Amino acid sequence: TLVIFLGGMGVGALIVSRRSARMRDPLFAYAIVEALIGILGLAFHDVIYLPATSWAYEHLFPSLGGGVSVVMAKWALAGLLILPQSILLGATFPLMTAGVLRRIPALPGRTLSLLYFTNSLGAAAGVLIAGFVLFDMAGLPGTLAAAAVLNLVVALGAIVVVRYGKSVSRYDGKSVDEPAPDLHSDLPTDRPTDLPPPQLARLLLLLAAGTAMASFIYEVGWIRMLSLVLGSSTHAFELMLSAFILGLSLGALWMRKRADRLADPLRTLAIIQLAMGALAIASLPLYLESFQWSAWLLQGVARSNPGYLLYTSARYLICLAVMLPATFCAGMTLPLMTRMLMRGAGEQAIGAIYGANTLGSIVGAAATGLIFLPVFGLKGTLIGGGILDMLLGLLVLGALARSGRPVRPLMLVGAGTLALLALLAVWRVPFDQGLLSSGVFRLGRIADSKQREILFHADGRTATVHASRLNVGGTRILSTNGKPDGSLTVTWFERCDTVAPLRVFSGDDGTQAMLALLLLAHAPAAKTGAVIGHGTGTGMSSHFLLGSPALTHLTTIEIEPAMLAGSRVFSPANRRTFDDPRSRIVIDDAKSFFAAAATRYDLILSEPSNPWVSGVSGLFTTEFYARIRAYLSPGAVFGQWLHTYELTDGLVESVLAALHQNFADYRIYLINGGDMLVVASADGPLRRPDWSVVRVPMVRQDLCRFLPMTDAALERTLLIDRKGLAPLFAREARANSDFYPVLDLGAERARFLQQSAVGLANLGNGVTDYLGDASLRTADFDTATSSVLTPVPGVKGMLLAAQVRRISTDSAWADAPGSAERYLYALWSRQVATGAPPANWRGWVSDFWTIRKALHGGGAPPDTSFFARARAYAGMAGAPPPVRAAVLLGETLARRNLTEGSAPVDLLLLEAQAGRIWIPSDDLLDAAVRTQLAAGRPDRARAAYDLLRPYSSRSEGDIRLALLNSYIDGAGSPAP
Repeated sequence: TLVIFLGGMGVGALIVSRRSARMRDPLFAYAIVEALIGILGLAFHDVIYLPATSWAYEHLFPSLGGGVSVVMAKWALAGLLILPQSILLGATFPLMTAGVLRRIPALPGRTLSLLYFTNSLGAAAGVLIAGFVLFDMAGLPGTLAAAAVLNLVVALGAIVVVRYGKSVSRYDGKSVDEPAPDLHSDLPTDRPTDLPPPQLARLLLLLAAGTAMASFIYEVGWIRMLSLVLGSSTHAFELMLSAFILGLSLGALWMRKRADRLADPLRTLAIIQLAMGALAIASLPLYLESFQWSAWLLQGVARSNPGYLLYTSARYLICLAVMLPATFCAGMTLPLMTRMLMRGAGEQAIGAIYGANTLGSIVGAAATGLIFLPVFGLKGTLIGGGILDMLLGLLVLGALARSGRPVRPLMLVGAGTLALLALLAVWRVPFDQGLLSSGVFRLGRIADSKQREILFHADGRTATVHASRLNVGGTRILSTNGKPDGSLTVTWFERCDTVAPLRVFSGDDGTQAMLALLLLAHAPAAKTGAVIGHGTGTGMSSHFLLGSPALTHLTTIEIEPAMLAGSRVFSPANRRTFDDPRSRIVIDDAKSFFAAAATRYDLILSEPSNPWVSGVSGLFTTEFYARIRAYLSPGAVFGQWLHTYELTDGLVESVLAALHQNFADYRIYLINGGDMLVVASADGPLRRPDWSVVRVPMVRQDLCRFLPMTDAALERTLLIDRKGLAPLFAREARANSDFYPVLDLGAERARFLQQSAVGLANLGNGVTDYLGDASLRTADFDTATSSVLTPVPGVKGMLLAAQVRRISTDSAWADAPGSAERYLYALWSRQVATGAPPANWRGWVSDFWTIRKALHGGGAPPDTSFFARARAYAGMAGAPPPVRAAVLLGETLARRNLTEGSAPVDLLLLEAQAGRIWIPSDDLLDAAVRTQLAAGRPDRARAAYDLLRPYSSRSEGDIRLALLNSYIDGAGSPAP
């Protein structure tokens, strides 16, 4: 897309360069072109983009069957969509410049510099306004419309200037009103040391292309480098791009007073080229220092909304510190080259220089990503760009020397500086991979490189990949642009030993294994499957899916080849992904692959990288889910991984809303405290999971070092289902979309604020659950006190319930080392046995409620003995009515009999009106709303919500509050 866009701009500039001189008034043509761009912009989304892409995905790509033909079709589609606008855009600057120069012929160098300055300044501001303001306010269609309206306003302004401004005549190669003053008329124009016009023109056009190529090498290289410092989010990219363009703008501004007064502009241009290359290479030490700057910044800035604004501004300054010196020089070159070429070529020079510059940009952008970065790495690529600029400067000096100019000393100084800087950069500016992979933008600190060993490093086409091993513990980590995507403990690399104690999942390993197994349980007979994203699961998701003997073919789609190479350090834990003949690995973008393959699968698992990474959020949108449905076989299942950490409930809701729009049924499973899996069906209800998939021979062998998975534990990974969420999405929640990228725009801020979707992660930890289908509630109870799935909150609650209940049969268990709840239960039991009233009934209710929660965690069945003793004690000790109400409510909630709970809730609400809250306020809020709704009293449920909301500890965006509100608005039924 970038190459086609730049190519179109170059074509537009070259067309204008051949025709503007014959135009009566280029400014009028500029107004027409701007108006056409505005009209195309207004029509682009609905009239051009949506019909073209829909037709391509539905008819064109599937008919081509993959391969080169699809690649060519993608180029053709991109050309169809953006070439018309890009050609017109390429024509605007030359037309505008020619029109202005005819009206202000004096000091054309100044005019050129100011036009380049304002044009670049507008671009730098536009990037920030679009990314930080317009996308959030109006989405991509609204942003395009705003730009189109701006084009129309500019067109109108140009027409006003043509109509009422200074009139012009057809261009005749000279100024039409007054000749531009020759500031160097004392110098003979036929000096033998001057280059002949044809040679000068060729040299300037070569320089325009060459310096643009070097500049794009810098831009792509710096963006990739700074991604390791500032993160690879869309907002971080916008800051980097804007800072780069701002440097060009300031360089052009500096040239405004000098372009017409330089005694020897060609020699000055050579010096600028030398300085630009030298400053680019010299940015490497500054870049390495920026890691420390970023760490200080994150440590010193408050994690608040004002702090985020300050953090964003400071990141912009970091970008400028690295980029500005070299880009400042780059901004001086185009006005100077255009001014020199105009002396012989006139207006044609504007489009010619602009077109050559654009051509160089195309080559630089394509070659850097596809060749230079994978071959030479970040450091080598940037050094190469600096060498190219300095060689261009030496080329100019060589041309001057051949014409007899005394520049050989300067050539020697330039060549010596080039050699010295290159050697110093290579040998004295070490790129410590431990530093580069530190992820400072997340943690706010730089880990000691001595704490880990780098096992793999590659600067790939789309990302920088590191694989490392911690020196303490031996955990292996796979990182993308400094962000850990997956890790495995040393347990996975040990031989199976029946003597060694069995382990529990302790980190990413649980996620990487359970994503595949949970999905497979819903399609145990699946024969074909696909996995989107290899790196997040380090290849283990594909490995575990291939543990199914029923699976005959599995395709893993990964966009970055370096990720595949880096993940091999996790062998043999992911061995089947690479070695199993049923496995196929494809290097491609997921959307393109599915569109071209036109194949249906029995299961698809999507686990791309973090959604705040630029471009990744497009795999969490309603448009993507609408397309992915077409690639699912009848009865197939789709799995979507998403984390809850560094996101808010609202951002996760936007993804769930997109899934809700496109799938007939889905369930959400919480794998640990921070990772979830949505299992969805496109064409009907999901089947009940078959947990026997975790006990097939190959999977059992992979998990031989871990405690076994029981069905009861696996059941408790379920968090909520489609019926439970349906009232919420009927009422509100904006779906994440390609055109309204809620997730992409908000995820970076959530990461900075260290937010987490706590409401979603705790849906199963309250006194009531939010399941809409009662048949999905767990019925069995595992009395084991340990489980491989201990990190799962529901499983942890079940284990605690089993531990506390053991006191009833083993009195010594209360004194064994363990949880505080066990000790509290033992003390409470002794007090209840005495029959004497407590010193404080509020304290007694608090203890009762804490024990009640521990005994019934993870959906454990009612402990009838506990409640019987509590009721008997309350009666014997003369407990006041609120205490008895709290005991009765606790029992009815444990029995899941919400209707009977309305009576004790009424009494506790009366106490709450008087400011006396007997049980935890959030528990009372949940119980009050749900019991009143179960009793058919939505008005009382609303009154209870309004009464108790000020006492709640939940934040405004908590999904539990939104669900309660939606249940009330839906007349009390969580079902559709």
